[in-house]
Amino acid sequence: MSSAALLDLDVGPKPSRKERAAKTVNAALRGGVLAGGVAAIAWLLAVALSGTVFFLLIVATVLALVYTVVRGDKARMGVWGLLAVAWALIIAERWVVNENGGLIVAGAAYLGVVFGARRAGIAKKSYPLLAYPLISLAIVIGAGTSVADPWGVSWLWVLAVLGPVVGARTLLNPSPRDHKPTP
Repeated sequence: MSSAALLDLDVGPKPSRKERAAKTVNAALRGGVLAGGVAAIAWLLAVALSGTVFFLLIVATVLALVYTVVRGDKARMGVWGLLAVAWALIIAERWVVNENGGLIVAGAAYLGVVFGARRAGIAKKSYPLLAYPLISLAIVIGAGTSVADPWGVSWLWVLAVLGPVVGARTLLNPSPRDHKPTP
């Protein structure tokens, strides 16, 4: 079969703009939920590991105190230096990971939405629509609240990222009850 004959083949009706948009939004939502879910699980594991290390660090500090009391003048400063570094690392980790869990998951969900939409073939003229979290950022800044904890909870950013995509999906994919069966 020649290439000219392949061009003449009818492969069916082209999907409408609404169907193409629905496909793109579905892919964006799948990507956002998947990336956000993976980030949330990783965050939970990091918090659990951090709690375990925090507990072990308390035990190590008590043991170092006992060692210092027992050894007196011969206690090693290297033990206290190592504990100081470990405490600094665990406090920094708890500040970065525990305090910003919502931002981390929201960032991952946003990247998932963008990559999902791009994979589904979002039109280049629609790329600016992917900047929709900037609207939420403008609202937070305009309200004079913290960007890291808008209204006290950083997890609201996950809703600010996934909420509009869920809304677009709802608009583009009406309920199956609304569709009439074709004879």
